Amino acid sequence: MRRIFLFSLLGVSLVALLLSDLPFGLYLYQVERDRLLTQLQRDAFILGGRAEEVLEKSEPGEIDIVRDLAIAYREGGGARVIITDEAGIAVITNDPNDSREGLDYSTRPEIAEALTGRVSTGQRFSETLQMELVFVAVPVYSGQHIVGAVRLTFDEAAIDEAVNRQLVGVYLVALVTLLFAIALALVLSRVLSRSLRNLGDTAEALSRGDLTVRAPEPRGPREVRELAQAFNIMARRLQLLVDEQKAFAADASHQLRTPLTALQLRIDRLRESLGTESASSKKFDDIEREIYRMRRLIEGLLALGRASSEDLAREKVDVAAVIRERVDEWTGLAEENGATITLTSPESVRVLAVPTAVEQIIDNYIDNALSALDRGTSIEVSVSPSGNRVTVDVADDGKGISPDDAKRAFDRFWRGKATHQGTGLGLAIVRQLAEASGAEVKLIPRENRGTIARVTFESA
Repeated sequence: MRRIFLFSLLGVSLVALLLSDLPFGLYLYQVERDRLLTQLQRDAFILGGRAEEVLEKSEPGEIDIVRDLAIAYREGGGARVIITDEAGIAVITNDPNDSREGLDYSTRPEIAEALTGRVSTGQRFSETLQMELVFVAVPVYSGQHIVGAVRLTFDEAAIDEAVNRQLVGVYLVALVTLLFAIALALVLSRVLSRSLRNLGDTAEALSRGDLTVRAPEPRGPREVRELAQAFNIMARRLQLLVDEQKAFAADASHQLRTPLTALQLRIDRLRESLGTESASSKKFDDIEREIYRMRRLIEGLLALGRASSEDLAREKVDVAAVIRERVDEWTGLAEENGATITLTSPESVRVLAVPTAVEQIIDNYIDNALSALDRGTSIEVSVSPSGNRVTVDVADDGKGISPDDAKRAFDRFWRGKATHQGTGLGLAIVRQLAEASGAEVKLIPRENRGTIARVTFESA
C-alpha cells in the first residue's frame, strides 16, 4: 500500500513536471535563440555603421580602427566578423589567425542577399570551418547606396551553450520541486501506511481470536479515522456476541443437565421402590434410554456451540500417535460387537490442528463406523502423508451411504437413513473442528460396500 501510494504520487509529480517544464524549456530555448540572433543583428548594424566611411574611402588608418574594433568584439565573446565592399570582397575580418581579407564572398548566399539590401539570418553548415554556423548578414548603407555588407557568424554549439545556461535555472527549479514531491510523498505514505498497517495488525489479532484488541484511531485523513472507528465498533459487537454465546452455552449446560440428573435420580428411586421384577421395569428402561438420548443431544449441542464460538490457535499434533491411542481405546468395544479395527500408519506424522480436534474427529468416525457394521466385519484406519497434506481415512464395510447422503451428512441434525441411536450432531461437530483446524472432511461411498470417512490435515 505504501509503495503504491508513494509511486503514484511521484508518478503524478513527474508527469506534471514533464508536461510543464518541457514545453516551457523548448519555448525558453526558442526565445533565447531569437534574442541572441536579434543581438547579433543589432551588433552587425552597429559595426556596419562604423565601417560605412571605411568602405567609401578605404583609408588604411580607418580600416585598422574598424578591424581592431571587430577583433575586440570577438575577444569579448562576440561572433566572427567579415565586412565586404559592394563587390563582395572581404575588407575586414576579425580572425587574426586566419585572415581572409581580399577573398571574394559574393558567392555566399547570405552576403549576396545582404548586398541586395535585405537582412539575411539563418543556419548552415560551413564547409570551410567544418561546423554548423548561425549567421546574420546586413547591408551597409551610405545614404541610399549600398557600399558593402557585414556578416556575423557564430558557432551554433556556443549558442546552444548560452541557451542551456539560461535553462539551468528552470531545471534546478524542477529538481527542487521533484525533491519536495518525494519528501511529501514519503511523509504522506508513511502516515497513511502506518494507520492502515495498524488496522491490519488489529484485524490479524482479531482473526486469531483476540477479541479485546482495538485499532488505534489515528489523526490522519477523515476516511482512515472513520474506518478505524467502524472497525472498532464491529470488534466490540463481535466480542459481545461471542461472550453472549459462551455465556449461553455455560448457562444451558447447567440449566439443562440439572433437571435431567434429577429426573434420572427419581426414576432410579421409583424403580427401587417397585422392584426390578415389576412389570413396569421395561418402561423404566425406555424412559432411561430417552433420558440418555436427551443428555447426548444436549452435550452435542453444547460441544457444537463451543466449537463455533472458540477460535483456538492451531498447534502441532502427532496425528499418528493420537490415532494409535484412539484405535487402542476402541478395539475392545469393537471386539464386543464382533468387529475388528486395523491401523496402517507411519511411526510419527505431525499436523496442524486445534486442541482435541484429532481425537474428537477420529472418535466420531469410528463410532459411526461401528454403528453401521454387522458382526464379523472390519474397520480400516490409515494415515497417509502426501506433500504438505496428511490424509486420515476410516473405512468400513458396512451398509454404505449414497453420494447424495454423503454431501448432507455433515449438516446439523441430519441422520439420513441411520437406524442406530444418534443426535445428528456428531459429523457437524467434526466439520466445525476440521474448519477450525484448516482441514477438510468428506464421506466417500466405497465401490462395493461401506464408506470411507476422510479428514485431510495440513502437515506441520
